[in-house]
Amino acid sequence: MQGGVRKRGKRWYYYFDVGTIGGKRKKIERVGGDTKAEALKALRKAITKYEYGYVEPENMTVEKYFVDWLENFIKANRKINTYNRYKSIINNSITPNIGGIKLSNLKPIHIENLLLEEKKKGLSGSTLQNIYVVMNSALNRAVKLQILYNNPCQHVERPKREKFVASTLTIDEFHQILNSLNEDKYNDYIFSFILKIVLETGLRRGELAGLEWENIDLDNNILTIKNNLVYSHGKVYLDTPKTEEGERTLYFSDTIKQLFKKHKEIQDKNKEKYGQYYIKNIFNNRECDFIITWENGKYLHPSYYTKRFNRILKKLDLNEKVRFHDLRHTNASFLLSLGVDFKTIQERLGHSDINTTLNIYSHVSMEMQKEAVNKLNKTLLGGKSVAK
Repeated sequence: MQGGVRKRGKRWYYYFDVGTIGGKRKKIERVGGDTKAEALKALRKAITKYEYGYVEPENMTVEKYFVDWLENFIKANRKINTYNRYKSIINNSITPNIGGIKLSNLKPIHIENLLLEEKKKGLSGSTLQNIYVVMNSALNRAVKLQILYNNPCQHVERPKREKFVASTLTIDEFHQILNSLNEDKYNDYIFSFILKIVLETGLRRGELAGLEWENIDLDNNILTIKNNLVYSHGKVYLDTPKTEEGERTLYFSDTIKQLFKKHKEIQDKNKEKYGQYYIKNIFNNRECDFIITWENGKYLHPSYYTKRFNRILKKLDLNEKVRFHDLRHTNASFLLSLGVDFKTIQERLGHSDINTTLNIYSHVSMEMQKEAVNKLNKTLLGGKSVAK
C-alpha cells in the first residue's frame, strides 16, 4: 500500500492510497503531527490499522459498547450469575467513571484513574481485579471485532488480590456443631445431613442444593455433579456447574451411602404424608427430584445454607469468620493432612486449575513439607541430630 507525508502550513499530514472504490481512486489523508517523524509514524500506524480491517467506531461511547457486550455476548455465552455480576460492575464502576468517553478515545490513563477512584472507596484488591478483568475481557473482544485497534488494559498494571488464607474448622468444632442439632426435628436433621455430606465430598452449596436422586449411584458409591442451584439478583436458577471441571464424579464412603438410604426413606414417607400437597420443584421446564428438600418437598434456598450455618457458629461462640463455603476448605485440609495428593483434591473439588488448589492450601502444604523433612531427616541421619 502506497503512502507518504507532506507539510501543509505548520503541520505535517500523512496520506495513503486505498485503491478504487465505486470506480474512483480513494485516498485517505489525516493530520500526522507537528514533525515529519511524527507524520511518518502516524502513517505506518494508519496503514496497519487499515490492512487489519480496523474500523473506527463513530460516536460509540464506552457505556454503549459495554452494555452491548453484556447483553449480546455475555448474556448468551455465560452463566446468569456471571452476567449479573458483570452487570453490577459495569453499572457501579465502569459507567460512572468512563462511560461517557468515546470508545475510540479510551486510553490507559482513563482505566488507571478508574481503578484509583474505586480504590479510594475502600474496595479490596480482589474487587479491583474483578473490575479490571471485566474491562479487559470486554476490550479484548472489541479488538477481535476490529472496532478497537488495541486494548488499553494491556498497558495498565493488573490489581493484585489479597493473599487468600482458607478458614477451616477443627474436627472438634465440627462435632460440636453436629451435637448442637436435634435430629428429631426435621430442620435440624436435614442440616446435619447437609454438613456430613459436604465435609466428606467438599461440594459447593449450589452443587449440593441441585443434587438429584438420579445423580446418585448407591450400588457403586458414586455421585455425579451436573447441577448448580444458584441465587442471583432476587431469583433462584438451576444451572450447570461453574466450570467444565465442576461436572465431575465423586466416590463416597459406605457411611455416606447409609445416610443417603436413610434420607430416601424419610423423603418417601414425607411424600406419602403430604400427598397432593407435596411440593414439586420446577426448573427449566421440568420437575426436579432434589435430594435436599424441606419436609414438604420444597427445595432449600441457597441462602439458607449460609444463614443457618452463621447462626449456629454465633450460638456456639465459634469462629464467625468461617463460612459455609469454608467446609470445602475444611474437607481439603483434612485430605491433605492425611497425605492425599493435590491432583486428587483438585479433581474432587472441581478446580479448573491446580494452581487454584495449590494457592488456597499453601499453608497446609507447608505443614506437609515440615513433616516430610522431619521424616527425611530421621531416615538420613537415623534419628540423630546434626547439632552439637
